[in-house]
Amino acid sequence: MNPITYPARPINGGPFRKARTKPGEWFYEPKYNGWRALVHIPTGSMFNRRGEQLSIAAEFADALDILHRVLDANAFKWADCEALERRHNIGQGTLMLLDVIPEPPFAQATYLERRAWIPNSVLWECHPSNQPSKNTLYKSPRIAPMYAADVWSHLQEINQRWGCDFYEGLVAKQADSPYPIQLRSPDLDTPAWIKHRWQF
Repeated sequence: MNPITYPARPINGGPFRKARTKPGEWFYEPKYNGWRALVHIPTGSMFNRRGEQLSIAAEFADALDILHRVLDANAFKWADCEALERRHNIGQGTLMLLDVIPEPPFAQATYLERRAWIPNSVLWECHPSNQPSKNTLYKSPRIAPMYAADVWSHLQEINQRWGCDFYEGLVAKQADSPYPIQLRSPDLDTPAWIKHRWQF
């Protein structure tokens, strides 16, 4: 099996408080300290950001089972996730669902439309202040621009409270952008996603 795309790679926007104003409508999500994983929902196969199959899928069996049960495989067969494993002791075996990758008939679905396909009644967002449980699946929280500066500071406070670098910053996502499907290079950035890290 070959992955449909490389996981979308944000461009580096530098520290949040020094960033340029972004034209248009944007939302933010926490940037997690984990492993980027592209997941084939029907089979549970996991691929890293370079398109290589991951050997650690068995460690995420429970999360992959939930992913398979709650997502509509008619609209999309691939999920873009962050795998929480080994870099810290929080949420081991858990997947953070960052995005879903539409099948060709839905390829132009925007970020907000893709988020709406995964309602909280089916899959809960993990609030940044709450430590994620182990061996489960969460949807990454969506943060409105008006709260981003406060969350930027809050995530650093949470890292100090938890005693590890669980969060690395924020990722901005353009509201009207389709998922950037491409197999040209795993290092190709998409301007529709911008990462802001306090260490870069």
